[in-house]
This record gives sequence, C-alpha cells and structure tokens, in this order.
Amino acid sequence: MNKFPADERHVRAIGRSVFRGGIRYLGWSCSAVEFVFTGRELSAEIWTDWVRDEPWKEAFRPYIAVFADGEQVSRFPVSAGTKSYPIYKSDTAKAVKLRVVKLSEAAFSKIGIVSLSADGELVPTELSARRMEFIGDSITCGFGIEGRSAEERFSTKTENPLKSYAALTAEHFGAEYNLISWSSIGVYSSDCPPDADKPADGWVMPMLYDCTDIGTDNILGVPPEPWDFKKFVPDVIAINLGTNDSSYTRDIPERINGFKKAYSDFVRHIREKNPEAYIICTLGMMGGLMGGRLFPAVDEAVRELSDGRIFSLELDEQRTGGIGSENHPNAVTHRKAADKLIEKISGITGR
Repeated sequence: MNKFPADERHVRAIGRSVFRGGIRYLGWSCSAVEFVFTGRELSAEIWTDWVRDEPWKEAFRPYIAVFADGEQVSRFPVSAGTKSYPIYKSDTAKAVKLRVVKLSEAAFSKIGIVSLSADGELVPTELSARRMEFIGDSITCGFGIEGRSAEERFSTKTENPLKSYAALTAEHFGAEYNLISWSSIGVYSSDCPPDADKPADGWVMPMLYDCTDIGTDNILGVPPEPWDFKKFVPDVIAINLGTNDSSYTRDIPERINGFKKAYSDFVRHIREKNPEAYIICTLGMMGGLMGGRLFPAVDEAVRELSDGRIFSLELDEQRTGGIGSENHPNAVTHRKAADKLIEKISGITGR
C-alpha cells in the first residue's frame, strides 16, 4: 500500500480547509476532499480533537460520509485520537471518484486527514464552473435536521448538512459550494440569555469570515490563516443570519438598529471581497422571536445598500411536521426553503 498526504497533488479540497504539517484539517460542515482513485482498496488515517471524557460529549462526536461516483456508500463516526478507517474496496482495480465529507459542524469537533493509504493512484478532480457560498448558523449546518421532534436533544448523529437548504440549492444548479456556518452565531450578537444587557459579540460571523478556518487554527494553537478569496469565487452568496441576534435584540428598537448597522457593515464587507457575486440575504425559517422578527431590519438594510446585485428573501417559517430536534427545521422545512431560494436565484440570474 502506498501512503499519500491529502495535499493538492493528490486531492481537491472542497470548502475552506487548512493544510498544516502534512495534515488536511476539515472543520466546516460539508468540507471535504475529492479525488479519482484507480485501484482496489483505500483507507484514511484520521485524527480528531473530539474526546469522550463525559457521557454527554457523545452528542458532539464527528461524523463523515463517503461518496463513490456520486453515491453515498458509508457514513460513520470518528473515534478519539488518530485511527485508520476503510474508505473504499473493490474486487477489481478501476477508476472511481471518491469524496470524503465532514458532516458534523465546526462548533463541536474537527478532523484531520493525516494520510490516505491505497494500492493505486490518486488524482484530484476539477472544480465546477458554477460556485456558491452559504453563510449562516446552526440552520445552515443542518442542526437537528434528522431529529424526530422538537423535544429531542441535539446530536451530531442527526445533523446532516447534505440535506440542508444550502446543499439542495447548490445541487439543483450543479454548483460547487462552501458552507461558512457555526451554531448559535450572529452578526451583531450571538445567542445569549434573555437578561443580557450587552450583545454577545465575542464570537460573531464577521470575525470568522476572513479566515480559512479560525476555529481549527485556535484548536491547533496557531495564528489564523487568512482566507485567499481568489481560491473560490462564488457566483451567488446566500446569507442566513439574524436568528441568534434576535435573542439579544428582543424587539428593542435601539438594539434592532445596532443589528441593522452590523448587518449592513458585514454585507458591505462581503461585497468588497466578492465584487461580482449576487448576494441574497435570507431569514425566517425558525420564525417569531427566533429570527423572523429581524427580517424587516434585514430587508431595510438591503434596500439602503442600493446594490442591484444584493437582494432580500424571507423564508417560510417551519410548521408542524417540519421541525427536527431542539426546535430546528427538519428536512421538510429545508426542502421548502431550498425551493424558494432556487426560484429567487433563477429569477435574478436567468439560470
């Protein structure tokens, strides 16, 4: 068996990922490596920072899915430390396109592909001509999407960003996509208790956006790697933020104004980094105090920006039958949101 690093000579990195010390780190939801393998057998040596030192930490265990020629062939949890996992096996040597995808989100655990061991050769695939970026919170991560009820506790076992509105939208257009998403995060304030008198602004999306993967770099104890925006130039960017900000704004006018300013500033910054992209500002899937009430502020911010390629889109609130674990939208609600976003994108791009 030959041993290969997950570098650009052998794999194509999908999503933002850092490559340090010969290891490809996958932090973000749907971050992946993809390559054409010609041979019979391939395994991966994978590291994770996840440690089960308390029973409840099983809920945060990292999960991976493997695709062969576009079909999912396995889905499995990663154990603590560094271990080898079988990825692909065939009775005959043949060329197959393999994709190894991180399903669990960045907030709970990271993985590192230490090496790939195979009896054949690995060649990176080509980047799609169409590209999309999704910036969001737990909804975009697919939090609770496979959960059975609102009362069910969260677990990475029922988290699946491949069923999210983001993945469904990108797949409809045959587009490559990056997810920049983190549970409980906001623009002005991340999730906070109802008696908070200051915004929870110690970890908000504008702090993360300009870095490749600041969460992983923090775990590794190294300075954050700046993201090279030339590496991935999206045609369309969809933002789904404001749900967690509402835990602080709580219908208080001056706080809503603070949110609107922070939101406008962030969208301007996204435009600066992506001068040609269509930008769609969405909100509303969880409805009510969980974000829907901030859509008017989002809509107003978009109108005040006066940019002909920036749009707002209110998504439909989840209903009975459309709710997964911890009151998050399930696959039914995500499908409805994807359909609405697809219609919007088709209308503004003509595709």
